[in-house]
Amino acid sequence: MTQVFEPGFLYGLAAVLGACFGSFSNVLIHRLPRNLSVVRPRSACPRCARQIAWHENIPVLSWLLLRGRCRGCAMPISARYPLVELAGAACALIGVWRFGFTFTGLSASLLLLLLLDIALIDWEHMIIPHTLTIAGGVVGLGASFLDGRDPAPAFLGAAIGAGAILAVSWGYRLVRGVVGMGGGDVMLMGMIGAFLGPWGVLGTLFGGALLGTVWALASTRGRLQTGAKLPFGTFLAAAAAIVLLAGPAIARWYLGLAR
Repeated sequence: MTQVFEPGFLYGLAAVLGACFGSFSNVLIHRLPRNLSVVRPRSACPRCARQIAWHENIPVLSWLLLRGRCRGCAMPISARYPLVELAGAACALIGVWRFGFTFTGLSASLLLLLLLDIALIDWEHMIIPHTLTIAGGVVGLGASFLDGRDPAPAFLGAAIGAGAILAVSWGYRLVRGVVGMGGGDVMLMGMIGAFLGPWGVLGTLFGGALLGTVWALASTRGRLQTGAKLPFGTFLAAAAAIVLLAGPAIARWYLGLAR
C-alpha cells in the first residue's frame, strides 16, 4: 500500500490534535468538579470577565504571545494551562508512537488523555467525574469491536475492574464502618478494564497501590495517619498508563525474576 503521508506530518498532526484536546482538558478540569457546563458560557477571565477570543485560545502559542497574562486586565494566566496542552500533545504522540497510526494507536491516545484529565481532577478535588469514566468505558467497549479484537476481554475487564473496587470498598466498610473508596474509583477501574482487559486491571491495581503507598510514605515521612485521604484515582490513572505502554515488558521482567 502506498504511504500517502510522511511520518513526520502524521506525528505533527497528532501533536496538534493532542494539544487541542489538552486545551479542552483545561475546560473539563476546571468545570466538571464544579458541576458547570463544559459548553457554555465561553471561557472568560475570572477577574475582568472578558471573553477569550478564538485567536487567544490557540494551544500553547496564545499563552506565549500573551506572555501569560490576560489582554484585558493583565491578570496572570496560570502556567498550568499550556502545560496541560503540552501534556495532551504528548499523550497523542505517545499513543501513536507506541501502537502506530492505527485504530489501536488512536484508542491508546484517547485513553491517555482521559487518564490525564482524571488524574489531575482527582489530585486537586478528590473526585472522579462519572462523565469521563462512563464515556471512556463506552468508548473502550466499543473499540473492542472495531479494531479486530475479541470483545470478551474488554467486557470481562470492565466487570472485574469495577467489581474488584466494589469488593474492597464493601470489605473496608464492614471492617471499619466507613466507605473506603467511592463510586468514582469503581467507575474508573471499569473504564480501565474496558480498555486494558482483566490482566490490565490486575497490573493497574497493583501499580496504583504501589504508587499510592510510596507517595503516602514520602509525603508523611513514614508517619502514616489512620483515615488519611488519598487521591487514589490519580495513582490508578498513572498505573494504567504504565500498563498500557509497558505492561507486557514489565510482566516479562517480573516473571524472569520469579524463575
